[in-house]
Order: sequence, then structure tokens, then C-alpha cells
Amino acid sequence: MTTPDIAGLCERLRAFYHAAYVGRRLLNPAGPQAADTLERQAAEIERLRGAAQAVIDRWGTPRWKDVPATAVFIANLQAALTGEDA
Repeated sequence: MTTPDIAGLCERLRAFYHAAYVGRRLLNPAGPQAADTLERQAAEIERLRGAAQAVIDRWGTPRWKDVPATAVFIANLQAALTGEDA
């Protein structure tokens, strides 16, 4: 799920909660809390992806690819970012 997808989902969770509250039927009392949690997790994922990419950019150079442990680490980090197997 992409960040815009999560933002849209969070809007719908909050809108549904408010519509239900106005109608005095609180069908989804956890909607705003769930939306807040999703937004926090999306922001954390974006920060982690940025940090991981910075490591790849710094250590994924030809000089460091010759170091076996670094090469394995960079390959695993790239795989984690793309969702592929290392």
C-alpha cells in the first residue's frame, strides 16, 4: 500500500467515524485511532526507507562492494526495500 493509499484510507476512517457520530450511532469508535496509527506507521516506513537508501548510496559503491560482508549487507538491504529475495 502506498502513502497516498494510506492517506485516503485514513480519511475514510475518520469520515466514517464522524458521520456515524453525527447520526448518534458510533459504529466505528476506533476509526480515528486506527487512522492515527496508520499515519504514524506510514511516516516511520518513509523514514526507514530514506535511511536505508542513504546507507545503500554510501556503502554500495564499487570500493565497498569488494568487502564480502558489506556486499551481503547491501544486497539484503536492497532486497528489503524492493520486497525481493536477497
